[in-house]
Amino acid sequence: MALSVTSYIHPIRTFLPCTGAGRHINNVLLQLFQSNFINLQLLFSQQWLTDQKQLPHNCPLQPIPFQTFPMPENQTERLWKLIDYPSMDRYVPDDTDWLYTPMETYIPVKKTPVAATIHDIQAFEPHLPWSNTWHHRWFRYKWGHWVRRTLTQSRLVFTVSEFSKQRMVTLLGADERKIIVVGNGIEASFFAAAHLDPVTLPRPLEAPYVFMVGGLRQPKGGDYYLALAQALTQRHSPIQIVIAGQIDPIYARAAEMYDNLHLLGVVPDEDLPKLMRGALCLLFLSLYEGFGIPPLEAMAVGIPAVVANRASLPEVVGESGIVVEPEATEEIVDILLNLEADSVLCREYGQQGRQHAAQYTWPTCADRVIDAFYQYA
Repeated sequence: MALSVTSYIHPIRTFLPCTGAGRHINNVLLQLFQSNFINLQLLFSQQWLTDQKQLPHNCPLQPIPFQTFPMPENQTERLWKLIDYPSMDRYVPDDTDWLYTPMETYIPVKKTPVAATIHDIQAFEPHLPWSNTWHHRWFRYKWGHWVRRTLTQSRLVFTVSEFSKQRMVTLLGADERKIIVVGNGIEASFFAAAHLDPVTLPRPLEAPYVFMVGGLRQPKGGDYYLALAQALTQRHSPIQIVIAGQIDPIYARAAEMYDNLHLLGVVPDEDLPKLMRGALCLLFLSLYEGFGIPPLEAMAVGIPAVVANRASLPEVVGESGIVVEPEATEEIVDILLNLEADSVLCREYGQQGRQHAAQYTWPTCADRVIDAFYQYA
């Protein structure tokens, strides 16, 4: 018998193009919607409906039936997290087996078991370079009002990596028995791009380039890319650094000093596979990821993934990636020069990476969610 699942979402996080968490929300929910084992409906604030009483056209979740509540999303969630009110029981159908949210939030209900997703708990990490900034302290203060209640009161907690699970246990004393690692998946378009000849693809520039997805910002390793740009210039290398994603204005100004550093801004999802396929490698020096989808996407298109030895990244790439100390600028330059000079080495990493990335599919993630629903119902 199929389980009835109501999924609470923030629609704005699902609008394309979206972040890794948005991809998780979209793909897992679409898989659940297509499953014979789940009867799914969405729940969200009516503020997100268009004049036609639908989700906007750039939301992939349009086909899924939904129910709305009349209150504004932000104000309602503040009340949930501060005073456990208003209860959402009236908006969840009586026959619902699970109230599921594929994102981080706290939902006050009494009649329905809750399965919440916490992708990472960066807010509580004490030793990040930005942990003691006022912005991060405020972030930690806000999350402190509700994350522990979510971990305690939810019947199930989903997360995306063993790293995130263990940090919840270590930093917040969570019960590891009810934390289920479901992972993330890779879209088929990245695997399809592996069959394209890079020579025939449109390129952001003619010179060989390394690619990064996530923007030029401190948490994504912004300082290391600036150092690498300088080191590549000093070594008279033609290798360019191309970065897609949001750009911190401070780093944007600093990047103007380097002719070999190119900032694309936010790139449409459909363009990413080809941009990756044309690259020498993915260079992903992020300092904190609950998972980190781009390295696996790079592996799927058949290029090497060079990642920082931080947080979940070594777990995600396994032995199929190149794991580096992000501060070791000269060593990273040596790796990039070797990849440029040795096409056989690049192909070997590409083949090994594709085999590794093939384990990470959205149907597999959804199956883990479904299995947990049945096991803990």
